[in-house]
Amino acid sequence: MTYYVSPAGDDRNPGTAERPFATLTRARDAGRDAGEAGYSVHVLPGVWREALVLGEEDSGSHWYGDGACLTGGLTVCASALAPLPPEYAARLTGDAAAHVRVLDLAARGLTLEDWGPVCAIGGFHTASRYDDAPIGTNIEIFSGERRMTLARYPNEGWLRLDAVMDVGEVNEFPAQNYWRCNNALRNPRGGCYILDPAANERVKKWAEPETAWTFGYFMWDWADSSSPVTFYTPNRAMYPRFVSNYGARAGALYYLYNVLEELDSPGEYYLDRKTGLLFVWTYSPDDSVTVSLSRKPLLRISSNDVTVEGFTLTATRSNGAKITGRGNVLRRLTVKNVADHGIVVNGEENTVDRCEITRTGRGGVYLTGGDRNTLTPGGNRVTNCRIHDYSEVYQTYQAGVSLSGVGNVCAHNEICGSPHIAVLYGGNDHLIEYNRIHHVVLHSSDAGAIYSGFDWCGHGTVIRYNLLTDIGAGDFRPDGIYWDDGQSGQTAYGNIVVGVPKNGFLVGGGFENTVRDNLIVGDGENPIQYDDRNRDGFVHGGWAKQAVNTPDAPHWQKLRAVPYLSDPWRAKYPSLGRLKTDFSTDPDDPDFPINPTNSVVENNVIVHRDGRLGRIAESVYRYSRVGENPVYRTAEEADLDTETWRFRHPRAGFPEIPVEKIGPEEDAAD
Repeated sequence: MTYYVSPAGDDRNPGTAERPFATLTRARDAGRDAGEAGYSVHVLPGVWREALVLGEEDSGSHWYGDGACLTGGLTVCASALAPLPPEYAARLTGDAAAHVRVLDLAARGLTLEDWGPVCAIGGFHTASRYDDAPIGTNIEIFSGERRMTLARYPNEGWLRLDAVMDVGEVNEFPAQNYWRCNNALRNPRGGCYILDPAANERVKKWAEPETAWTFGYFMWDWADSSSPVTFYTPNRAMYPRFVSNYGARAGALYYLYNVLEELDSPGEYYLDRKTGLLFVWTYSPDDSVTVSLSRKPLLRISSNDVTVEGFTLTATRSNGAKITGRGNVLRRLTVKNVADHGIVVNGEENTVDRCEITRTGRGGVYLTGGDRNTLTPGGNRVTNCRIHDYSEVYQTYQAGVSLSGVGNVCAHNEICGSPHIAVLYGGNDHLIEYNRIHHVVLHSSDAGAIYSGFDWCGHGTVIRYNLLTDIGAGDFRPDGIYWDDGQSGQTAYGNIVVGVPKNGFLVGGGFENTVRDNLIVGDGENPIQYDDRNRDGFVHGGWAKQAVNTPDAPHWQKLRAVPYLSDPWRAKYPSLGRLKTDFSTDPDDPDFPINPTNSVVENNVIVHRDGRLGRIAESVYRYSRVGENPVYRTAEEADLDTETWRFRHPRAGFPEIPVEKIGPEEDAAD
């Protein structure tokens, strides 16, 4: 049975093409009532302020939504915005007062419960450690199709802390010095930072400085966080309520926001949380304004073998779609302007294909499935998607594609436009292939475009035939493919890594890693770096010692948490069954997991102006195989065509990389 839904329909109709329903819920209920497995619904072009919620009884259904938009927001046209009341004009610059308009949310029937307080943002904020802290997802405002910014200073770029008087009751400070005694603290002291003179003068002009928050990278450029702040301007002091987990340092990047006086450029807004007055300077005078209200995903599936295609999902303070089950397919969806991830998938054999995901507050697709205890693969796939301009609110560790569990696939996607990671993964046996990745990790120097870390048992993932270009920006010098802090059992071959400013490959001390048959082009610090941080920490007391130097150190705890001695693990990864974990073991024993054992680095072709292979620790040569890796100073010397990334003549012993298959497939089936 096929049902139809139209903006001009009526839920009293029978749902035929001639007499369609008005709502998705009515069509769903009709399919359920008919008791037919595999009913279909065609949703005609239009906008629906409702979610599509499908349960077990909807298994096998097929939903077509070409031109249909599900929104969790309230949209108001430009003509419905009111002029700025005179009593507020004096608080704004003359130019701003002429452009700012007002939307009275209370007059639209909304209350404080709808818009809520200002909530902490940032992947490393510590608000959960404070009593009565505002935790949740912020209301979001969009001008036309673009996310607006809560009024901030400066409008672009960053301020820098002039000095730090008190780092607060932190968990780590300075680097690698862990204050474990602070882990359980409630309401830890936030500290005291010193503003530069110009910023301090700016604060003095604010009528309500108590509304201000700060967001920044207070210690590391991979740890973003936020906090409400108070000021003592006679001494240029700023007191964050929430401690920065890793401390703070002079010169750290930050900005100040949620201040009415700073509403001074297009794309900014300010919401008076007491009155519900929303002040906006839209990007264009003709832009409509959308206020996100829904706190739930717009598409929620907890069933099997459902196909949903052709819908646009927008303006929710949650994930765009959340899928649980087996064999579900999301195809040709557009997910944009959502506060969390675009699509979240948990289950087996689900597919996300040919979707566009953009302008998310967090990541693109978060996909998990499979059983790590038994190493049963999840078989979930994200393919042929374009994921771009994401992670606009939370700035770190919000990947275009995140894979967890066992045996999931990220293939043939284009991923670009992010301050941090393109592909983040953990677990076992994933496949990451044929992805075109560019213009990512634009705001970090300690991150990789493809990243995983800190798992001696994270074996089995294969990374092949990906093209990485334009990684990093400005002073930020990140890595290409990064296996961090002992990540082991990884394989990368046939990748093209171009122009990465630091390390094309960074292998951080793990064992049984393979880097072979890759093309690495660029003049970064190291085409390949393979260090021995675990061994150096254990044997020589190096900087990573606290991860390995006692039986209760994190690496050993994580090893014990994985059933690597069980029958499925022994069958799949027999070398893990040989690991020696007794601290009386000779630390030079190849099976003691601190050692970079049984790895392979060979047959990578490198073009670097200094003729440099990179930096490979002596112990890697000792415990593993570092073979021939030909290095050239120019592309011409290497006989490499940099337009096609092919060698002009066949290269003996170097498998040809199928460049033409990288990125979304043009002929992907409908």
